Amino acid sequence: MTRFSLATIAALALSVPASVQAHTALRSSSPASGSVLTQLPSTLTITFLESASLTSLTLVTAAGERQMPFTPTGSALIFVSPKPGFAPGRNEIRWRALSRDGHVVEGSIIVVMRAPRP
Repeated sequence: MTRFSLATIAALALSVPASVQAHTALRSSSPASGSVLTQLPSTLTITFLESASLTSLTLVTAAGERQMPFTPTGSALIFVSPKPGFAPGRNEIRWRALSRDGHVVEGSIIVVMRAPRP
């Protein structure tokens, strides 16, 4: 029977490239999560740290939820949803993607729509 020391196991783990160990993450969105807007944006843009395949984009409001269209449909760094149609109040955009290493990553972006001040 072969026994591995803790040092051997640690050395093996460190020899695996970081790109294989890590999943992608959201780099940014426009509008940014936490934004309070008084005008509807023409697009929602989502940017990942590494290429990913966006599989779902859902807008959740007090009135319910709906799927949002986006492009491109394949693997990319940047995805765009035209005319996101945010409702007054809190808007949660839930995203789900498949990272390059095959793992599902997900998160949400919160955008609040307020009436413009007079």
